[in-house]
Amino acid sequence: MRTIRGKMLVNFGGVLSMLLIVFGVVMYLQSRNAVVPLTKRLSKEVLTARSDEMGRLLDGYLRDVHTVVQRKPLQSGDPAAINGELEMVTGGDYEMLFYADASGHFRTTDGQEGNVADRLYFKAVIEVGVSHYISEPIVSRASGEPVFVVACPILDEQGERIGMVGATVLLETLTGIASNINISHKGFGYVVGGDGMLIAHPSDDWRLKLNLLESDTYGFKQLDEVGRRMVAGESGFATYSRPDGSSMIAIFHPVRYSPGWSLGIAISEDEMMGPARRLMHAVIFLMMLVVAAVLLVVWGVSNGISAPVRALCQGVKTVGEGRLDQTLDIRTGDEIETLASAFNTMQGDLKAHIETLRRTTVEKERIERDLHVANKIQTSMLPRIFPPFPDIDNLDLFATMEAAREVGGDFYDFFLVDDSRLCFSIGDVSGKGVSAALFMVITRTILKNQALQGHSLAEIMRGTNEMLCDGNEECMFVTIFMGILDVRSGELEYVCAGHNPPLLARRDAPFAFLEVEPGVVAGVLEGAEFRTMKTMLAPGDLLYLYTDGVTEAMNARDELFGEERMLQAANACDGRRAQTVIAAVRAALDGYVQGTPASDDVTMLALGIADTPS
Repeated sequence: MRTIRGKMLVNFGGVLSMLLIVFGVVMYLQSRNAVVPLTKRLSKEVLTARSDEMGRLLDGYLRDVHTVVQRKPLQSGDPAAINGELEMVTGGDYEMLFYADASGHFRTTDGQEGNVADRLYFKAVIEVGVSHYISEPIVSRASGEPVFVVACPILDEQGERIGMVGATVLLETLTGIASNINISHKGFGYVVGGDGMLIAHPSDDWRLKLNLLESDTYGFKQLDEVGRRMVAGESGFATYSRPDGSSMIAIFHPVRYSPGWSLGIAISEDEMMGPARRLMHAVIFLMMLVVAAVLLVVWGVSNGISAPVRALCQGVKTVGEGRLDQTLDIRTGDEIETLASAFNTMQGDLKAHIETLRRTTVEKERIERDLHVANKIQTSMLPRIFPPFPDIDNLDLFATMEAAREVGGDFYDFFLVDDSRLCFSIGDVSGKGVSAALFMVITRTILKNQALQGHSLAEIMRGTNEMLCDGNEECMFVTIFMGILDVRSGELEYVCAGHNPPLLARRDAPFAFLEVEPGVVAGVLEGAEFRTMKTMLAPGDLLYLYTDGVTEAMNARDELFGEERMLQAANACDGRRAQTVIAAVRAALDGYVQGTPASDDVTMLALGIADTPS
């Protein structure tokens, strides 16, 4: 939506909706964090009470049987007397009671007989010698029903074990206790034996058929871990998934006096979260009502704002089309009217600014044209034809100049003063731009006029310095290196006015800095003297001159190219030709700065006596 009304609806409605959603989520989490722990705690208390109840029941069974074996008739071995004593205890939770002699032969209260010598409870009581024993669930040989046996030994007067009394209890008793645990509609109780077998469960499909330690084969997930913890006698909570994918919460506690049994409760996680979800639904409904009410209010307020704003928008479009004479007439008595008045004022200012900008643009374009012409003029003033003197076939000479701006303050020059002597120079004027370019033109003109008049190098530099100092109110100066080379004899006379020392490479030797007398820069000190020096250039020797735009070029990290890199680039060049050396240094310089804009002019000149015609 692009209208103010739409934005208000989106912003207010969106922000409010987000806040209410966050509020609802927080309420849900708070209720969940309160309901779930409370349900677990209450379930654990109920489970513990039921577990203690089951433990007391088992303890009661043990006490009943222990009381029976203490009676004198059982120690006599008389079957009739023993049967009479057992019949006095029958009823209640007991399926039956039976007496077994030391050989394992038994007789029940209802007259059935058999042998239990192979039963674990008989071996534990008679052979191992335990004082009492509660068995894991077994199938009764008398009734064929699933039962567990509570057994105690019968001792004679000498303390010898002459038999035992056992009471069989139907597993339905345990199932009844577990089934009476009502935590939720879908929750149920169960009992797990010491070997992980489900010995009490509301469903016949799982009772005495499912071993929790092997439950993963039936499609349960994490139930085997629950079984391991129950068998280990732990008390706690855990979650598992049923074969249908539903999630369950297991709460378990060990049963006292049992052979490692554990009582558990299974509660549906969805059912446990029911109260929290119902609260969440109520919160969502209330949030929707609040959002609807807010959106209606925002709709009404936005309608009162959008009409004058649309009028203001139409006025802006009119101005955007170039009709700057049309004004806005909006009277709302509020900030929008103030904005319309400010817009009318801006409209007049914009009209005046456009006219000023037009004049400025015309003037800027004129200056750019002038600078472009000045660049062409400056470039044309420097020698650009190579080789410059075809008649002198042993002269190797090349030079370049690249200005950092439209016009620069660097220069180079070379010309013949007679048939065999070549005068050359290179210079760097202080400053940049048009002023430096004008000072460069003056310096180059004076140097050439002085040289063509036949003056010595010292006289040329002295006269040039005096002329540049005269009227130099801006205190500009120039560094100069100038020389005269006799191309026949190889004699080189040179003078330096504060310029960078050139590089000189002798035949089959690397470049090294030429020894110079530095001297002062030209244009600042009247009466300054300049001392010349001489050397010989043999065939194959090469002189390389440059300005500080080469050595002071910087990369993106403001690190200088430096004299050492320049020297390495010159020495790494294949071939000892003037143009080749300059190209090698230029390539190394470009690779170092990596496109960083130049801050100074870059000028280079190289010359030497060639082995073969250049």
